[in-house]
Amino acid sequence: MKKINLNFMLVILLTVLVNVSLIVFTILQINSTDALQESWDGKATIKVVNAIELAELERNFGYVGFIHHFKNYVIRRDPHYFQQAERRYVKSKSSLAQLKNTLNDTGADQHIAAILETLELYYQKLLYARDNQHLDIAQLDERVKVDDSRAQAALETLRLAVLPKLKTLKTQTAQETKQINQRNIILLTILLPSLLISSLFTLKFLRKEYRSSRQLNTILNLSPDGILYINEQGKIIRSNESASTILGYTSDELCKMTVEQLVPEQFKQAHLSERAKFMSKPQSLNMEQRHTNLLCKTKDRGEIEVAVSLANKLIGKQFHTVCVIKDITVHKQLTIEATTDHLTGLLNRRAFDSALEVELQQCEHRKQPLSLILIDLDNFKLINDEYGHEMGDKALVFLANFLKSHSRQYDHIVRWGGDEFILICPNLGPKDSLQFAQRLRKQFFNDESKWPEHQTLSIGIHTSLADENLSPKRLLTGADKALFLAKEQGKNCVKHYKDSLQSVYVHPRANND
Repeated sequence: MKKINLNFMLVILLTVLVNVSLIVFTILQINSTDALQESWDGKATIKVVNAIELAELERNFGYVGFIHHFKNYVIRRDPHYFQQAERRYVKSKSSLAQLKNTLNDTGADQHIAAILETLELYYQKLLYARDNQHLDIAQLDERVKVDDSRAQAALETLRLAVLPKLKTLKTQTAQETKQINQRNIILLTILLPSLLISSLFTLKFLRKEYRSSRQLNTILNLSPDGILYINEQGKIIRSNESASTILGYTSDELCKMTVEQLVPEQFKQAHLSERAKFMSKPQSLNMEQRHTNLLCKTKDRGEIEVAVSLANKLIGKQFHTVCVIKDITVHKQLTIEATTDHLTGLLNRRAFDSALEVELQQCEHRKQPLSLILIDLDNFKLINDEYGHEMGDKALVFLANFLKSHSRQYDHIVRWGGDEFILICPNLGPKDSLQFAQRLRKQFFNDESKWPEHQTLSIGIHTSLADENLSPKRLLTGADKALFLAKEQGKNCVKHYKDSLQSVYVHPRANND
């Protein structure tokens, strides 16, 4: 009997020990879960706040926010754009202050300071534009130019610092959760109460983790730029809403694709090689600094120009890359509008300055001449007075199209203002430029489709010789003097400022065949 009691006691003792062990193990599981929750809540809350503020800063400061309204105000001078720009300025400063308080990092403070410095410079230029409405658009635009490349680089660095860290934190938390769940399965096979207890805490954690995952999705979707998450094989694992907007594919469609399917055919093989090299080690790359923009295939818009930033990191046993895609179509369209004459579609005076500067530098480097041909539509004021401005505009558009079809492919055609046009002609010396201008004048005179049919051209030319290197101002002044001489000698003729050859004068009524 004593032996039986002893055995019973041993069984009871063993049972108690097992139960105590299970209880202790369960308590350890509970403590582990709570500690993980506290760790996630503490770390993720700060990173979520930082990511939200960063997305808010990008929306308020970038090319769809303050800068967008700033440029529109300079071009259109509508007080509405000034008010919008001021509002976005205030919001941008608020986001920068919040980021500075929460990031608490010396390197980040430097980037924030760079962005704030550019923002304040932009704001000063905005006030200057408001107070100098008497300036024309070209002058005002030149005076309010701001180099924001340093701020853009700082903003990109902050983005790459915040978003990948949040992604890494989420991945690490998910891995720890997986380990906890595995231990819970062991408990379920031994003791149902332990399973129920562990399940309650696990469900509690998963609920919080799901909420955190939803917060991360919200943050990613707040970004105005497209974001793709790519594995080592180039497969797109995840994307945000902006990526779908830019590329035209749904999130489900993108997750069935590789990144090479977004690359134009002629660059696909090179992209495969470059991607393999990039994903071989942890690194980041900002490709916005390239001289030429990248092309990206879309579902319904063909190929578009984009700016791309990359960050590669080892997660688990594989490298994964975060790819940020910025659609620069809108920015490019604004640039085109700012450098194009709205009536004729030719380059405007603002574009003329940069084009002439570049061509003069190239001609100096290549030891080639450059000719500036200044063209005036004779008696244009009479057309406006007799037929009205609408018909005058028609005559200007006809001349613009005529110059497009009768100039060389690499000549720059500019509407200088009013009824005056300019041709920038690289590698064209005095004699050749005179013959070219004479040909233009005669062909225009004999063109039976023009209106009015008696319309003629007066042309002045000045040439910078290969060894002369005239400044843009001297070149333009010389062409203007030559044009004045052509006007003085009866119009419908060509004059060169420096050419020793006698300019040909033809009376408007003479035969130009």
